[in-house]
Amino acid sequence: MTEENRFKVAITSSLELVEQGEHREALKLLDDSIAEAKRENNVSWIRTLCHHAAIVSRFTENLGSAKHYYEESLASDPENAKALYGLATVALDQGELEIAKQYATRCHTALLQYDEGLLKQGLLDLLMKQWPDIAEN
Repeated sequence: MTEENRFKVAITSSLELVEQGEHREALKLLDDSIAEAKRENNVSWIRTLCHHAAIVSRFTENLGSAKHYYEESLASDPENAKALYGLATVALDQGELEIAKQYATRCHTALLQYDEGLLKQGLLDLLMKQWPDIAEN
């Protein structure tokens, strides 16, 4: 099985586990795949798997776990706008307004400097809706 297929299977299998209510098993499967992607230094798959794990964690209302996965993604790619946005929303949900704004500002900067296309515009729209004043900084 190719590297890409292994990681796609991990995502698909984790979704099946979530549908069955097996949330811990889904995250364990993703943790194993993230560790494998890290061993291979495959930043693209680390980001993808971490983001997926963060979404699963948010689905199960585990903000601490979601934060952990966004931080793991950020460790492999410090200017990852999706991870920065995820950390901003987790901080906001946890009532940490200043931290949320700091992550949102970093996300805005990363989007303007590094990202292009549809993702950029979508995240910029979300940022401006929640934090309209960060564009002024």
